[in-house]
Amino acid sequence: MTKLVEEFHRQLRERLQVFFRDQSEGWDIPPAQLYRLEGFIEAGLSLQLVSQDEVRQQLLSLATDYLPEEDAELYRQDERIVLHLHMKTAPVYPSTSST
Repeated sequence: MTKLVEEFHRQLRERLQVFFRDQSEGWDIPPAQLYRLEGFIEAGLSLQLVSQDEVRQQLLSLATDYLPEEDAELYRQDERIVLHLHMKTAPVYPSTSST
């Protein structure tokens, strides 16, 4: 494995770990961060720095480590390379005024 490929794999692992850890801790994932990570993965696939199987294996492993079982199941069932968001819905309270 070349240094370029090794560096890509290191950065991918690190970025995915942050993505899953932040969700497991209840943090919101900003859309820009999500899109950059998806673009990084797509670039690696296009340049053949990583295979789809390697990416799927990392996604499943990290989802299993960081997410509840039902959320991790999405990664087992999905053949696509997709980053699923698992943020809790913010509470919404009805307005007290009637207009």
